Amino acid sequence: MSTTPAASRMRGRAVLFLTVLCLGLLTAVTAGSQPVIVEPGWTLVRSIAFTAPISACYNPVDGAVYVGRRGTSTDGLYRIDALGFATRISTGSNTAGVAVQPDSGSVFQSEDYGGIIYRTALGATGRATWVSGFQAGDDDPIGMAFAPFDYAGDVLVPGKAVVVDRGNSGPDVIWTWSPFIAEAETLLHADTGILIDAVDVAIDRTGVFVVDSGLTAAGVVYEVGVGGVLTVFPTFEALPDPAGIAIDPWTDDLLVLDQVDDRVVRIGRADGTVTVVAAGLNTTLGWAGIDVSPDGRWLVLTSNTDGKIYVLGRCDATGHPEFDCDGNGIHDLCDIALGAAEDCNANGIPDTCDLDAGTSEDCDLNGIPDECPTCPPVEVVFVMDTSTSMDDEASALCANMTQVVERLEAAGLTVMPSLLGICDLPGGAYGCLENHVTALLGTEVPGAPPAGLEFLGSCPGGMEVCQEDWGLATAVVAGRYPWLPRGESVRLIVPLSDEGSWCGDPVTTFDQQSVDHAVVVARQNKVVVSPITGSGSSSAVIALAQTLADSTGGIRFSSAVPAADLAEGIVDLVLEACFAFIDCNGNGTLDACDISAGISEDTNGNGIPDECEGASAVPDGARGARLYRLDGNYPNPFNALTRFDFELLADARVELRVYSLDGRLVRTVLVSQLERGRHSVTWNGRDDRGRTAASGGYFYRFQAGDQAEVRRMVLLK
Repeated sequence: MSTTPAASRMRGRAVLFLTVLCLGLLTAVTAGSQPVIVEPGWTLVRSIAFTAPISACYNPVDGAVYVGRRGTSTDGLYRIDALGFATRISTGSNTAGVAVQPDSGSVFQSEDYGGIIYRTALGATGRATWVSGFQAGDDDPIGMAFAPFDYAGDVLVPGKAVVVDRGNSGPDVIWTWSPFIAEAETLLHADTGILIDAVDVAIDRTGVFVVDSGLTAAGVVYEVGVGGVLTVFPTFEALPDPAGIAIDPWTDDLLVLDQVDDRVVRIGRADGTVTVVAAGLNTTLGWAGIDVSPDGRWLVLTSNTDGKIYVLGRCDATGHPEFDCDGNGIHDLCDIALGAAEDCNANGIPDTCDLDAGTSEDCDLNGIPDECPTCPPVEVVFVMDTSTSMDDEASALCANMTQVVERLEAAGLTVMPSLLGICDLPGGAYGCLENHVTALLGTEVPGAPPAGLEFLGSCPGGMEVCQEDWGLATAVVAGRYPWLPRGESVRLIVPLSDEGSWCGDPVTTFDQQSVDHAVVVARQNKVVVSPITGSGSSSAVIALAQTLADSTGGIRFSSAVPAADLAEGIVDLVLEACFAFIDCNGNGTLDACDISAGISEDTNGNGIPDECEGASAVPDGARGARLYRLDGNYPNPFNALTRFDFELLADARVELRVYSLDGRLVRTVLVSQLERGRHSVTWNGRDDRGRTAASGGYFYRFQAGDQAEVRRMVLLK
């Protein structure tokens, strides 16, 4: 996927991608059927709707929920962020289990039909085959777990992983393997006839436990001994169909998900007593459907046929001020999830605490962190190329539009979308389009277009090429759409196409002229244009889209797999338009604060810095030739490692330095002469002397040639 960029200022990036510490519990519990909490101390803090989930788990490194999808046309591995927004990070088929290595954050995905375990590195998309050399024949790897590095038992090597094979038409076995070295599997327990349908495994410092659903018989919990010998772990109560197992770090007890009785039970490690933690989970829960965070705070349950992921939290934070910034005795994330505290920047810290600690600024003293969007409503008009080559993009747009709007509204924005074709409404994949430009706004191109470009759709070739006339369609929408009065909204146009901007491919001088004229009309009407180029777009088409974005203060997004990336790209475009509106000079400070601090002048008193009052009213950097595009750092906040992604538009000397909030140099991350193209560099949270930097806010200064900017990030330990 090529993106340019995922928000060119830190604020846009912050709201989009701030990774939430300890599970990102920012979505309040939804209405409908919910589990009943029986054991004191737990609170249902999150209920996530997700089609056909399998084996949801918590990633302690980036704080997100990772889950498989099984049995649909969109199977694969998904990451669910703080606002409940699911992004497919790898494709797949028949996902059976998902597990996270808690130190690296790498995510592993087992598939029972193919008999393979795959690995996706933290922050990456796609997957690599990791373990494929099980036994010849039908392998069915399901639940996975990792031995901690302080493992003191005598069954495993510390750090090793274990997977159970349920033996559907094959042996029922248990394997060990390495989460750090591919294809390093070793048979731990051979098929001796004991296991019937093993589906999950759990490991702590001293023990390895496996649950066997038993198929038609009652389920069994086994403890794994030296040489893979299995011993029945006695329980005081039968378990009809155990489908998952985890270990509570607070008590060392076993937590078992039983999908016949629709409940989670606690099994005393010392005496086998069975008590109920939660009941009423409803219907089939799915394999390996229980996970506990390493700190024991969060319990994640997966209900497959219900299409729900439930998160239970231990919200009592008495004696733990690191989780209770306001001192009310309740974990901050529970306060946020249950609506007792605001967290507009989605970093897992109540806004009041961000402001008190200085990890967020409030230059206009309105009680809201400056990085949170406070712009007026966003009018966003999608201009859709309806030729058949855009079917995938149209399907993704229609399928995700409601979720996109909900996510943006959850981030504090009011969004007013309009979905238009250019010359027709073909239905089918394009069924969500409400109208088309020629019917709604006419064909006459506003302004003084070049000769031959006076009318939208006057293309050689008929309707097919009219559908692709997105350059002139953008000009018509910019000049004739019934926008709210100027200043009362952010005006954004999002053209979507994979062809030349004038009547499709091939790209000619008319295409460049159509884009140039669209720029003029957009600037005159204070409209930002952020094009999306479809998969398979040529470099010439991408260049046209980039010109239109750069010249109007927008950004360009190129979709590679629309079903997986288009929704996230749209959110990014809208947020960036919002932040460009409230920070028109792009210096990372709200315009109102620039003016009040004397950084910018406002001679006419209209609240807009004078440097933005030119003909285009877009940042200077959008008018001239830029040397680079900085995506920002991800994740942000971070607690181990953060990555800076950027693109050089020409060869340049690049410098990247990290500073404390008082201006002290902390780390020189990069000083190098680099070639044109995409680059990445990481910072491990250490200073120039190798010491771990303190938690808190930091500035980083990125410079390419003589162009530079400063952004902010947060390190959380």
